[in-house]
Amino acid sequence: MAGINNAEFCKKQKAGLVILGGFNADKGAMDAARKAVERGRKEFLFEEPIEGIEREIKAIKGRNFAVNVRSSTIDGYLEVANLVESYGGILEINAHCRQPEFVSAHCGEWLLFNLEELLKIVKAVSNVAITATKIRGGYNLDYEAICKKIFENGCKIVHIDAMIPNSTCDFELIRKLSPLGFVIGNNSFVDIATGEKMILSGAKMASAARAVLGDERFFEKMLRSKILSQAVELEV
Repeated sequence: MAGINNAEFCKKQKAGLVILGGFNADKGAMDAARKAVERGRKEFLFEEPIEGIEREIKAIKGRNFAVNVRSSTIDGYLEVANLVESYGGILEINAHCRQPEFVSAHCGEWLLFNLEELLKIVKAVSNVAITATKIRGGYNLDYEAICKKIFENGCKIVHIDAMIPNSTCDFELIRKLSPLGFVIGNNSFVDIATGEKMILSGAKMASAARAVLGDERFFEKMLRSKILSQAVELEV
C-alpha cells in the first residue's frame, strides 16, 4: 500500500513476508507520485529515492521482506535490485498500479500491456536479485501466457491481484496460474475463510492489504489457521 507500507507499519505485522512500498525509484516515477499526492492519494515521497528506500530497508531489520518498486526507466529497477540483494530481500516489480499518473510515466500496469518492456526489466533484474512481479487481473488478457513468460525470464514469484471488476476475487484465475510457478494470491483476503480459499486454489501464499488497516492483529488471527500458517519455501 503506497504511502502506508513503510518499515514502521510492516514491522507490526506478524506475516511470513512483508512488502515495503510501493516506492518510486527514479525521477519519472517520483514526479508521477507527486502528481498523485496533489489529488489526495497517499504516496512515499523521497528527495533522494534510492537513499529513502535504503533507509526503509535498514529499518525493517531481519524480517523476510520484498520491496515493491515503480520506475519509468530500467535503471531505477536495477539500482533498487542491487540494494535489495545486498540486504537479502526480494525486488518486486510493480506492473500493477493503475493510477493514470503512473501509467503515463510507463509504470505500473502500463508494463502489463507492454509485455516486451516488462520482460526486459524482469530479465535484467532477475540477474541481480530474487525477483517478484505484481500484476493486476480483471482484463481481457492471456494471463497464463503472460505469467509463463515472466517466469521463463527469471522471475521467481508472480503476485496476482486477482480482481474481478466490481466483484471479489477471481479464484479460478489463481487456479490457472498456480501450476506455472510460485504464486502469491491477492484480493479480498479479509478473513480466515478467504485466505484459506486462496491457498486451496493453489497459491503458495495469500497477501492482504486494506483489511489490515481495520485490525492491527489481522495476521496474528489468520495464523490460527493450519492452512495459512503452514511453512512455504521459495526455490532460488
